[in-house]
Amino acid sequence: MLKTLIPQKIRKAIPLIGVGLFFIQIGFAQNKTEEKLDLAQEYYKTEEYDKALDLYRDLSKQKNLINQIHENYLSILLKKELYKEADKYLKKAVKSDESNAVYHVDYSRIKLLEKDTVTADKYFDTFIKEIAVNTTKLRYTALYCLDLNLFKYTESCYRIGEKNSNELFYYELADLYYKWGKYDKMIDEYLQLLTLKPDQLEYVQVALQDRLTTEEDFELLEPQLLTKVQKNADMTVFNEMIVWYYLQQKKFYGAFIQARALDKRLRLEGYKILEIGRLAKNNQDYKNAQKIFQYLVDRYKEYAVYPVARKFLIETKEAIVKNTYPIDRTEIESLVKDYQQIVKEMGLNAQTADAMRNMALLQAFYLNQRDSAIVELKELINNRNIPKSLISQAKLDLGDIYLLKDEPWEASLLYSQVAKSNRELKIGHEAKLKNAKLYYYTGDFKLAQSQLDVLKLATSRTISNDAMELSMLIGDNLNLDTTSLAMEAYAAVDLLIFQGQYDKALDSYEQMLVKIKGHRLTDEILWQKAQLLIKLGKYEEATEPLKEILEFHRYDIWADDANYLLGTIYQDQLKDKEQAMNYFKDHLINYKGSVYEVDARKRFRRLRGDNVNKS
Repeated sequence: MLKTLIPQKIRKAIPLIGVGLFFIQIGFAQNKTEEKLDLAQEYYKTEEYDKALDLYRDLSKQKNLINQIHENYLSILLKKELYKEADKYLKKAVKSDESNAVYHVDYSRIKLLEKDTVTADKYFDTFIKEIAVNTTKLRYTALYCLDLNLFKYTESCYRIGEKNSNELFYYELADLYYKWGKYDKMIDEYLQLLTLKPDQLEYVQVALQDRLTTEEDFELLEPQLLTKVQKNADMTVFNEMIVWYYLQQKKFYGAFIQARALDKRLRLEGYKILEIGRLAKNNQDYKNAQKIFQYLVDRYKEYAVYPVARKFLIETKEAIVKNTYPIDRTEIESLVKDYQQIVKEMGLNAQTADAMRNMALLQAFYLNQRDSAIVELKELINNRNIPKSLISQAKLDLGDIYLLKDEPWEASLLYSQVAKSNRELKIGHEAKLKNAKLYYYTGDFKLAQSQLDVLKLATSRTISNDAMELSMLIGDNLNLDTTSLAMEAYAAVDLLIFQGQYDKALDSYEQMLVKIKGHRLTDEILWQKAQLLIKLGKYEEATEPLKEILEFHRYDIWADDANYLLGTIYQDQLKDKEQAMNYFKDHLINYKGSVYEVDARKRFRRLRGDNVNKS
């Protein structure tokens, strides 16, 4: 009856309406779910964790949403230490997607937080064995563990990966051990890498230099490298590594020993050894530099490195003589003969020009043979085969010698020539600095300071610093009196020092200390007096002005220098271990941040008997 009352078209439409209503309900439910999800995420961002937690609990009932809510939901549970709830949730998460490594790792993490290490380890091991052949998933799992600082699990991933595939994980394991703080194992991985891939030498060196930031950490390298060298005698890469290591540590003799072996095997004709000697010389390790250059001179007479090594050997001997006080005139005369022999054998050319320069300077400054020095430098300057840069340097040297002879305006003329012809070059700035010092020596402080103020902006840090230091000295002390007499006297003594008239300079300092007692220049005078006494080999006497600086000028600029220098004098020259230790200990306590702090600590530890390797 009812059927007949409903038109046929409407009867056919009824099922379609039901389907439509069904999809509308689904759409409504989806919208409601998305709203809940968005709201939960918003509560999480604003740290309203209780509100977010209620929503996540409800959303977690839908398996298809677990992936979207997992990170935030688990984060809240961990923040609130709701480990049992997290445990229950993660079991559900694992069931929802057995292949998701994150859920498995997080489940082990919860067990660790619950102090159930046995279950955590067993669960993780089972999961890793299941994915052992899938290197991609192992890598992903390892990286996730590493992000969570689960270092032991990260290591397990890579080790299992090595057993079950042909892949190697040296890079990844090295990164892991670095983050874990196991530097010895990190080093081992890098060295294992070099065994298979010697071409990665530079990469490994950069990585180790970047990651081994303390002296103690860096020293972990040496025993492992020595072992590798012994066990892999046929691989030069480890010899190269240990040469590099010793150079980083400034252990130049150790680097030389290894480089000798490399030189013979690779037929490097002495060039690697020469470079190590040059580095030793530049770092003022003259004792070892001399040994290295002597070896080259004795063994490589037929090779191209010989003349360079010979010149460097004489220069190194010169540096040793100049830094051994009092300076031995006989040694200077021997050096001059060595230089003369080089020039005689090879003639005056670009290779021997430095030898001629050095010889002339020794004659002028140490042997009082100024006229001979002037003749030699003029010969060098007039030689057309000498590079312009060396000629400019020789002109500066000639200017210095004229200043020695009390002919300042001849000196100034030469300095000005070099400055004019090398305006934007370092040697041009050096010439300007010499001219400024000349004006300072002769008491023309305003002209000196005007030039020094320009040189403060020089690109060379050394020249800029020297200019700034002298400018500050003039500026700080020039106007302290109604006259500039104190500053003029001080500058005149500086000229005496430049001319090597040390005894006269000391007498002048003594007179100044009486005449200008309490003047701001006092600590400067005391410091320079100590330097002069050291140059004269009077080390015991040199301690007195340094101690006076510490007693009366402890907060002035030379205090930390004086304290450190006292320690070195007592250690190196006076052989008084106890006194030296006292000064170095005082330095570490009272002069934190000093440029000498690192060396003071090394010296103190060595004197105390700690196992500190010498550089």
